[in-house]
Amino acid sequence: MAAYAAVTSLLQTLDNLSQTHTSHSLLYKKEQTEVLSEKYTFLKTFLEDFTNIFHEDIKMKHLERMIHEAANGVEDTIDSHVYDSSVLVQSKRVRRKAYTIFHQNLEYAIEEIGLIQREVMKKIKVSSFNSKISHSRDTSTLLPLDQKDIIVGLDEDLLKIKERLTVQSPRLEVVPIIGMGGIGKTTLARRVYDDSLIAYHFYVRAWANISQEFDTREIFLGILRSIGVVKDEVERNSTNEQLAERVYRSLKGRKYLIVLDDMWSIEAWQHVRRSFPDDHNGSRIVLTTRLVDVASCACSGNSLHQMRFLSMEESWTLLRDKVFGNGGYPPELEKIGRSIGHQCQGLPLAVVAIGGLLSKKLLRFQTFRSGS
Repeated sequence: MAAYAAVTSLLQTLDNLSQTHTSHSLLYKKEQTEVLSEKYTFLKTFLEDFTNIFHEDIKMKHLERMIHEAANGVEDTIDSHVYDSSVLVQSKRVRRKAYTIFHQNLEYAIEEIGLIQREVMKKIKVSSFNSKISHSRDTSTLLPLDQKDIIVGLDEDLLKIKERLTVQSPRLEVVPIIGMGGIGKTTLARRVYDDSLIAYHFYVRAWANISQEFDTREIFLGILRSIGVVKDEVERNSTNEQLAERVYRSLKGRKYLIVLDDMWSIEAWQHVRRSFPDDHNGSRIVLTTRLVDVASCACSGNSLHQMRFLSMEESWTLLRDKVFGNGGYPPELEKIGRSIGHQCQGLPLAVVAIGGLLSKKLLRFQTFRSGS
């Protein structure tokens, strides 16, 4: 297993780092290597059971890829620093700067693997796993679980988009999400945008809503407002060209994620595209649209993410949960409920809208009965 091998190799590298004594006296913070060792030892234990327990689970395969990428990244950082410290002749000033950058990179790695660890703990029952790991570490240090549910039918889409945003090439890439109105493009984009791992992965995030009759000025202002670098004076006095330049300078050199929601035309994309610098640092743009030609123009050869319709079973599940919550429901209503869900034609937002109306009517009915 690639992830297991990567973690095992990293743990050996961390152990070697703690014992290294060279003429250049490799400097490192012992606390950082200890934390990394603890977290990756936990993940190694998890991966030992991964193949047998979760080998059919797409969510676990995604986590395995994330762990693999993270472990390789940390080991590359350490190997590069060890080489520079042992081989290259550097001034004290250059060496101090290199040590500072190295420590910062390790701190980033600690936070990143902490978030991945949190993703792992969402997918497993801590009680069943504790028996295998409690002898080697205190699980009370793990990050708390995120209880927010994923909307029915979007869990696999969420994993696929997160993977495209985090584990592919360093060059700027556009990830188009395409589908008809009401199919959940904006909901998916928002879930990705608010995801804890994504929020940490990108230094800057910005969201802009695009109208059918697009207003370039409002798009630029929306991005600047998200970043928090626009003032009333700038809004009043800046031209479109000045706003475009301000967006470019605000993103330059930073690893950013931009969401352009509901792009309607190639022209709109071409007007804003020039304001997104490509510094080969893994920046991404998520673009939602109903139009294949817009998505194809924006993605420059990358594959489109096509949203699918809900199945009949998913439509019924979403409607049932919206109307009755987590509680039970009258079995005699299931047939008509499935029929209503089917008539929503697989569109999640239609199911949610109908479910909301039915839920209000049910509440009024229950209030009326309790008062009579």
